[in-house]
Amino acid sequence: MKRLLPFVVLVLAATTFAQIAPTVRYTGTGKYRRVAEMSNLLGVVEYMKCRRVSTPVVGRIVKRDFEEDEVTISRFVLADGRDERVPININDAQVGILGHRRNEIVSSLLSKGSKVQVWTARCSGGGSGIFTYAARIKVL
Repeated sequence: MKRLLPFVVLVLAATTFAQIAPTVRYTGTGKYRRVAEMSNLLGVVEYMKCRRVSTPVVGRIVKRDFEEDEVTISRFVLADGRDERVPININDAQVGILGHRRNEIVSSLLSKGSKVQVWTARCSGGGSGIFTYAARIKVL
């Protein structure tokens, strides 16, 4: 029993703290292969409570904001059908699970001018206000 206890603790810790990686779906093959959709983007947003929004936002990407490294996209702005601007954040900790190709995948998905459908969550924490995070993005 004493030999089994460390193994049980290790398995329990791994299953408790494991995050589900974002799912990436592609279209085309070879040089025509493109990212068509990403899901499981929300993950756990630190220090915030999040609620999923039931209806997706559809619009064109009019702006992309980058982290300090000027490569990693941190948020993007959609212009919806009424030309209203909708800023949407990306949970970098969750997307970071994709590894070294994350910037390539996210940049391909969020090309400026692309028409996308985005399922979101509204997150708030303390007195910091309410932020919108992407949970799933599909290129139309």
